[in-house]
Amino acid sequence: MPKPISEATSKPRRRISRRRKLLFISVSLVFGLFVASLITEISFRIVEARQQAQLVREGTGFGWENHERWGWAMARGKYRRATHEFDMRGLVNDLWMNDGIDYDAEADQDCVRILALGDSHTAAVGVSSHETWVAVLQRLLNQKHGANTFRCYNSGAAGYSLHQYLLRLIDQGPIVKPDYVIVGFSFATDLYDLLPPERGGWVYGENRPRAYFDINAAGALVEKYWDSSIDSQAPAKQTVPVSRRIKRVLGNFATFRQLRRSTLALAIGSRLKLGSESLWPNMEIVLEKEISPKHQYQWDLNGKLLERIHVETKKLNAELIVLGIPYLPQVYDDVWKSTFGGNESYSRNAAAVRIAAWCQQRGIHYVETLDSLRIESRSRGHWLHHRADAHPNTEGHEVIASTLLDTNLLQRKPY
Repeated sequence: MPKPISEATSKPRRRISRRRKLLFISVSLVFGLFVASLITEISFRIVEARQQAQLVREGTGFGWENHERWGWAMARGKYRRATHEFDMRGLVNDLWMNDGIDYDAEADQDCVRILALGDSHTAAVGVSSHETWVAVLQRLLNQKHGANTFRCYNSGAAGYSLHQYLLRLIDQGPIVKPDYVIVGFSFATDLYDLLPPERGGWVYGENRPRAYFDINAAGALVEKYWDSSIDSQAPAKQTVPVSRRIKRVLGNFATFRQLRRSTLALAIGSRLKLGSESLWPNMEIVLEKEISPKHQYQWDLNGKLLERIHVETKKLNAELIVLGIPYLPQVYDDVWKSTFGGNESYSRNAAAVRIAAWCQQRGIHYVETLDSLRIESRSRGHWLHHRADAHPNTEGHEVIASTLLDTNLLQRKPY
């Protein structure tokens, strides 16, 4: 017996009704997420506007100044830079050094001279000239050995890589004639921001002409020059990694800029793979227990650059010290546990152990500050880095300098 028409058509109608409900729910969810995201973005833009109102930029110093050979240098002159997190002041002298005082060869000639090389963790962003670990080290050494016994020169600059450390040593070593050279090895970027143009390019100042180094077919380190405006000298640049392109896009949003160092954002960044790397690739190369094939060239080039720095240091009749400066997931338990800590392929001190062993084999002193920073942070109950900016604060720089002082490597004269 055939079913009634109303009964036969009721099931299709119910199916259509369910589809409409699902579609309505889906559209509502998407619209709701869009509205919520829009409100969040607007809210963070308001927060940023208030933070921008607190920004202070006075004086000519501490910016980027073009340099034909190094790419750039710290802009010279007095400065004051303030954000909602810090208020930093100082003087970058005529040698592009953030020393807080002018260079005076005659006044320094009887001092034990120390040349510090490094990036923004040495220069340093977030603290004044007299608060950097370089300045604190000089103060502690003179308290220990007598006034005006030591003079420390800060040749660090924001965005620098090992290429520029070496270039500045070659160019400025003969000027200041150091007894010691200290490389402030930043695990935040020094193993990542190494790739020359033909292998993907640098992370910072990527379009600025500069001298750099590469490994030739014979395995030797050779100096080259990059200038994208001169086709005959500019090697073909590879495609920028997907993760870097994604971060550039995300950088246009205030939500990302404000939350990029939140626990959730760091957790996502360490786990989300885009192409062959995560959104936090600079930490992958530092924390992986076994060197992956994609990072082998960086480790090889890192070794060649450090070897050349050692050679140039010996030419100056000076002694080389490599100072390990760790980054957030290495220092702080909460960041480590929420990011790379759950993966057995990673270790907080993987790169530090590897570099320490490499230095020991070549008779180079290596000083690690990870344990000191971790212990002091736990003891004091707070971070020794600026939360938003992520560079060491004044306490962090004091711990770094004190750790180096306690090694007793820095004496009146090394030779």
